[in-house]
Amino acid sequence: MNLADLLRSQAAEHGQRPLVRQREQRLTYAEFDRRTDAIAAGLAQRGVGPGDIVSVMLPNSVAFLEAWWGILKAGGVFGPVNPTFTAAEAGYVLGHSEAIAVVTDASGAQRLASARTQLPRLAHVFSVDDGSFDALRGSGAPPPDPQRSAADLAALLYTSGTTGKPKGAMITHGNVIANAGMAAELLPLAPGDRLGLILPLFHANAQIATFAVPLLVGCEVVMWDRFSASTFWETVAELEPVSISAVPTILAAVLNAPGAERADSNSLRYVICGAAPLSRDLLEAFQSRFGIRVLEGYGLTESTCVSSLNPYYGKRKPGSIGLPVRGQEMQIRAPDGARAPRGERGEIVIRGPNIMAGYLNHPEATAATLRDGWLYTGDIGYEDPDGYFYIVDRTKDLIIRAGENIYPREIEEVLYEHDGVLECAVIGIPDEHRGEEVLAVVAAKAGVELDPTEILGFAAARLARFKVPKAIEVLDELPKTPTGKISKGPLRERYGHWSDRSGS
Repeated sequence: MNLADLLRSQAAEHGQRPLVRQREQRLTYAEFDRRTDAIAAGLAQRGVGPGDIVSVMLPNSVAFLEAWWGILKAGGVFGPVNPTFTAAEAGYVLGHSEAIAVVTDASGAQRLASARTQLPRLAHVFSVDDGSFDALRGSGAPPPDPQRSAADLAALLYTSGTTGKPKGAMITHGNVIANAGMAAELLPLAPGDRLGLILPLFHANAQIATFAVPLLVGCEVVMWDRFSASTFWETVAELEPVSISAVPTILAAVLNAPGAERADSNSLRYVICGAAPLSRDLLEAFQSRFGIRVLEGYGLTESTCVSSLNPYYGKRKPGSIGLPVRGQEMQIRAPDGARAPRGERGEIVIRGPNIMAGYLNHPEATAATLRDGWLYTGDIGYEDPDGYFYIVDRTKDLIIRAGENIYPREIEEVLYEHDGVLECAVIGIPDEHRGEEVLAVVAAKAGVELDPTEILGFAAARLARFKVPKAIEVLDELPKTPTGKISKGPLRERYGHWSDRSGS
């Protein structure tokens, strides 16, 4: 089965059941199927064929979803692009992927105009604002039948580029169908349930957790126009989702926003949280305040989306990324490649039918990441006696201070216990004598003024001496990726030539 087959089978089964809603726009399964057939026909008439990359550079919208599935039905490969990218950033992704077309809006088309000379393969720019995207529906031709298999590429998802230029993870139809099925069987969902879509659709999390999974189950997807902590509970009351998929910064913003009394009676049964480390303090505070289960999970773009999850039914362990989902294997590997005993730290490796085919035009990175059928994640973790997994840190984030290995996440967990800290990030900075020093960058909760000296004392009382940050820097807000994860790259650039400001 390919993804076009999946949509058509679900439309046949759930025909008049609602599939997607945003503001006043509502589509049933049957309507979405017909509209994406028409888009596929229009794309085929304009030369899009099997294996061609077609990018989508739009904010979350019904048009985004229609473009995505119309591309798949035409036999093309879906290539999402962050709609806030500059011309140079978008141009790199479109150029590297050799996209032949892009669906965007007026703003995106304007930015891409300056990059067109560097994109010889880009034949078409379809805009949702000038009528060219809607014109795709007007051909009247039957949809193509490109005969794509489970092994064929369905999506080209570019990583965030935290270690150099973004790499295009090649995701197959089989990867998506397998991973959506793995996630769906773990969740208390039934046909007709509503799932809230908040995270950006150019990211794998939203694509799988809040569209492919509900499509597979027969649910309805209700879309936020944009996330706002101050109006979050009003939107929940309006849309009535049973669940949302979120990142820790969203949970922190909702927890610390005024008006929490509006959450006393709401439709949410649980929240799935992934994509970035979730502090134990934040998890427990959110659950305690709102009475909503938080299911922390783990996955990567390279594993399509979901690889482990704390169960809805059964034991949930705060601080853990949960149990491997059925159909995937997860292990901890020592530096020599041997499987590490439970309790010992090592690199998390994964294998299963959801693992990407590799990185586009990047054989060296593919060989380093995919070895003997296993995905080497670059995350350091351990497995407890019950088989639950924990992430300690990223291998690239490890700080070596005077020969001692320091895991930033351990320090961050302590800083999040401080009543005044909203966000924090711990990074290593060059030091002439120790090789690296530890710097903590924090942002305060609303109405709180943080004292760096007091925070250092707080950390010193809870950490071994060699782990205590050399200094604390206070910012109004920490930099974030487009998906809401705290981004350490800009902090390393900012403090890469940092000098000791503590006077000690």
